[in-house]
Amino acid sequence: MKEKQNKRWGLKLLSVLCAFLVWLGVVNVADPVMTSTVEVPVEIVNGEVLEASGLTYEIIGKKTTTVSYEVKTTNAHRIRPADFRAYADMTDLWSVTGSIPVKVEVLNHSEYLLSAPVSRVSTIKIETEPLQKKRFDINVSYAGDLEEGYEAGDVVLSPDHLYVEGPESTIGQISSVGIEISLDGLTMDAEGTASPQFYDANGNKIVLDQRVEVDCESVSYSMPVLKVKSLLLDFEVSGQVADGYRFTGVECDVKSVPVIGLKSVLASLNTITIPGESLNLDGARTNMVRTIDINEYLPVGVSLAGTGRHEINVTLTVEQLKERVYTVEVNDASFTGENDDYIYRAEPDTVNIRIEALAEELDSLTLDSADIQVDVSSMGEGIHEAKVVLKLDLDRVYRVLDISSCSIQVMKVPEATESASSAGTAEETTAETSTGASETDDASGAQDGTEVSGTAASHETEESRRAEVHPAEESSSAQENR
Repeated sequence: MKEKQNKRWGLKLLSVLCAFLVWLGVVNVADPVMTSTVEVPVEIVNGEVLEASGLTYEIIGKKTTTVSYEVKTTNAHRIRPADFRAYADMTDLWSVTGSIPVKVEVLNHSEYLLSAPVSRVSTIKIETEPLQKKRFDINVSYAGDLEEGYEAGDVVLSPDHLYVEGPESTIGQISSVGIEISLDGLTMDAEGTASPQFYDANGNKIVLDQRVEVDCESVSYSMPVLKVKSLLLDFEVSGQVADGYRFTGVECDVKSVPVIGLKSVLASLNTITIPGESLNLDGARTNMVRTIDINEYLPVGVSLAGTGRHEINVTLTVEQLKERVYTVEVNDASFTGENDDYIYRAEPDTVNIRIEALAEELDSLTLDSADIQVDVSSMGEGIHEAKVVLKLDLDRVYRVLDISSCSIQVMKVPEATESASSAGTAEETTAETSTGASETDDASGAQDGTEVSGTAASHETEESRRAEVHPAEESSSAQENR
């Protein structure tokens, strides 16, 4: 009995072993071991080693590696790329080739792996370049338009600058940094925040890569919206031009400029004065051009509106003076203070008046005898040197340089003229009386009467002329006494 029982236990053990072998075979056939791969990004560690040397790096080629691993088929779905970590330690950098070994470690589900995972890329290559840190002031640009009659004032930024650090080649592409503010429909002060934008030399936006670090992510701004007013330009000119020249005016292509400021400040302003020290023309002989920066003459709290030019060109016009001689006749219209007992005659009968002015002013000037004056009130009989005065009230643009003189001959009105006149009157009276007394008088009687009267008149005229004749010495003395 005992031998039979022992044989049964042996058969049972053999059956169990056969069953295990069968099960093992079935398992191996139904759930085989498989090799699978995942793409894992390569992480760079200890990068501060390069930063301490003032260098930065960039991975050349792929920035991922393929990780290979073995796993049972039934567990393959459990494995994810996140279960692995691929990294390259910068301390292992081979500077000659720029290569760093890639290492892989398992983060999760290591129990399902039948062997250590392996990176199919043994190394990655990097390229180094100098690291640069640079400061940029933050500028402001505008989008849209304000309501008519308004202008944006000075914007206050916080911060007003930022620092950018990264590869030298990338930092070198940045020309400016700024924020953009929308103006559409604004009539009141505006406040807000904006992200800084980076621009190249052509004003195009630049998208920075991950290697660039910026110490400012947003910028706060406040912007006043100001009223616009147009102010006239007032020019004060100082100095004296050279002799023989005259300053004739100011020419400028800009008559007024738009400015912005608080209403309370603009209320009392109508002009912008450019002072004389900026427009000096001492010794000038030709036109002088001065470039004026209007910003230098704006009152406190006022600035130019818009983005137009702030410099203007002012021309001080200078013209040469000309001389012209006017010949004017001296006649009765020129005398003042005449005595009816004398006759006045100028020798020569014209005078020359030399006047200085601009050519166009000289062209418009005419003079005649009534425009000059000779005072003869103190002149007696004889020849006198006379002073000719310009009686015409000339505009101050004319300058009288010289007036030639003349002599005035003064002669007494002859008395013979009065005697002859009296004789003629008496003759006419006698003829009329004779005619009225007798119409029958014969022609010879009338003729005798006329001859007598004529003889008497002639005798009287001769006596008058003789009375006016004086010896030379006497005339001379009389003239001196006069």
